[in-house]
Amino acid sequence: MGFLSDKERDTLAVLCDTIVPALEPENGDHPLLFRTAATDLGIPALMEEALERVTSKSEQREFKLLLNGLETRIVCGLIAGQWAPISQMPQEDREKVLYKLATSRFERGRTAFLSIKRLAAFLFYAVMPDDEPNPMWDALEYQLPEPAPSSPRPIQPTPVTGPATLECDVLVIGSGAGGGVVAGELAAAGYHVIVAEKGGYYHGADFNGAEAPAMENLYEKYGAFVNADTTMSILAGSTLGGGTTVNWMASFRTPDAVLREWYEVFGFEGACSPDLQTSFDAVVERMCISTEFSRANGNNSKFVAGAQKLGYNVDEVALNLHGEDGDAGFFNYGCPNDTKKTTVATYLQDAYNNGARILVGAHVDRILYRAGEVTGAALTVTDTFNAETQHPVTVKAKAVVVSAGTLHTPAILLRSGLTNPNIGANLRLHPTTVISGVFEDEIRPWTGAPLTRTVMDFKDLDGHGYGIWLECAPAHPGINALATAWTGARQHKRAMQRIKHNANIIILTRDRDGGQIKLDKNGQPIVHYRLSDYDAAHMMVGLKEAFKIHVAAGAQEVHGPHNDYPTFRPGGEKGLDYFLAEVELRGLKPNGFALFSAHQMASCRIAGDAARGAVDPTGQTYEIKNLFVADGSVLPNAPGVNPMLSIMGVSHYIAQQIKARVTH
Repeated sequence: MGFLSDKERDTLAVLCDTIVPALEPENGDHPLLFRTAATDLGIPALMEEALERVTSKSEQREFKLLLNGLETRIVCGLIAGQWAPISQMPQEDREKVLYKLATSRFERGRTAFLSIKRLAAFLFYAVMPDDEPNPMWDALEYQLPEPAPSSPRPIQPTPVTGPATLECDVLVIGSGAGGGVVAGELAAAGYHVIVAEKGGYYHGADFNGAEAPAMENLYEKYGAFVNADTTMSILAGSTLGGGTTVNWMASFRTPDAVLREWYEVFGFEGACSPDLQTSFDAVVERMCISTEFSRANGNNSKFVAGAQKLGYNVDEVALNLHGEDGDAGFFNYGCPNDTKKTTVATYLQDAYNNGARILVGAHVDRILYRAGEVTGAALTVTDTFNAETQHPVTVKAKAVVVSAGTLHTPAILLRSGLTNPNIGANLRLHPTTVISGVFEDEIRPWTGAPLTRTVMDFKDLDGHGYGIWLECAPAHPGINALATAWTGARQHKRAMQRIKHNANIIILTRDRDGGQIKLDKNGQPIVHYRLSDYDAAHMMVGLKEAFKIHVAAGAQEVHGPHNDYPTFRPGGEKGLDYFLAEVELRGLKPNGFALFSAHQMASCRIAGDAARGAVDPTGQTYEIKNLFVADGSVLPNAPGVNPMLSIMGVSHYIAQQIKARVTH
């Protein structure tokens, strides 16, 4: 039935059709794109359904208040001087109300606007009505890759059809860059391993590149996870293989300066040891990490051209990619043929081949322990043959390794009664924003390996190792629509129509200042994180440098991430320096610009004592014997590079410590 009343549902439809209305085409506007409204694709109903799944009851109440408020004369009048209910206004006046919200000096107004715009825009360009291609894709000249042929699944998860008690030597909770490595290593060493993954198992032809289903099936909260104040969109994998299934394959060793910091400041003894470097070497080999297939697609080529013209150093990025079809792209929605070496294709396959059992749809309720020593975990597992049914499953184990990721690992430990103050604290997110350039030639930023070049010249802006680095990102219609500023319906549709000519540069920030994971009333993680002024100043440096690179590469227009869509066109009366000074004056107000995180780290950091960290230098928790943590949450702080290899190397190192301490 949904959580909205009929009146609220009507208002939502009006708002969706304000964001994406039917318009008469002008001056090269694509007829189908411009004459199609959000309601023509059923977006309001899909939006209500999505919000009901990913928001809490209190968040739903706030959304209802917004809808009802916009149907009052006084609210619309105070916002934009339009003294009428929004449903009774013409399109032009409705757009004025929404734009005033988007650019409001009050954070609450900006947040209200984005609560509607983000999801409506994403769904309009990403959904596939009746499983057919989105009708807007023709206008964008976007199409899905050729489907992969069906193939047998090389892993057969253990079926669960009723309540059960299972036994093993080691239970590994999570299957991504941390859990996958640990499971593979321990199973190869003769341990009886069970892997519990709360997501599903997808393989081969399941990965068809379709954006909306991929977000729903492969990402945390269907790709709609945000922090508590909704200022940041957080992308995290939630499927077998975790983040390795959906990331962009960038594989950086942890910088030596960061490793020294981990050793000297946090007391992680292994950080500067030969053993950790041996672990990195092992992961590099098993994951086929190299630059052999790091070819620059159209987006990366523009990035290289502009950066080199400005005299910046451009580094080639090593990838866990092993095959010629890297030009196919769509790796952020899963790889259909294992050329992308995820943990599913490597370490989890090793674990399965060595007798490990793998549970999918397995939510860990709590860790079980007695007299300070772990005994297993209590799980709720979705029935293998009936997705509407769940069963209690108890796993008895000599050791438990929590590798549920930076968001969920602290939640599991807190639900289980652990009290170390570092659990959930010290969260780092590598906050990220994006600058887009429009070029005369075609870029097609959804094709090819998405991230093959980087500029690291600004990684140390403060003399203490904190700063930014620049990369490129894949851009598909839905996520592009979500990230592109909306100043009016025609502007946004025209921006989307040019997506094939768009290149982007993302600015990633090594955040000095952190946040915290807390639990909601259901024991699920809530991210409390605010971009600090210190880190925002670094991000602004990167934002301006990205503008310069696009201009140097020959962009016809360059667009900033702010809600008012700052646009620079070379050749105008005011030069780039003047424009960038104006951009800096805008600042980076919460929900005043697009802000993302695809890297989550440090919420259960490893350290030399319980005052500094949640786990000891072997990865074992300070509170419970034989309860280990091995994932991004144990990194002591942000590494300042894409963290997959850091997570895998440290997890491989922890796996060796487990072998030395747990018998089988």
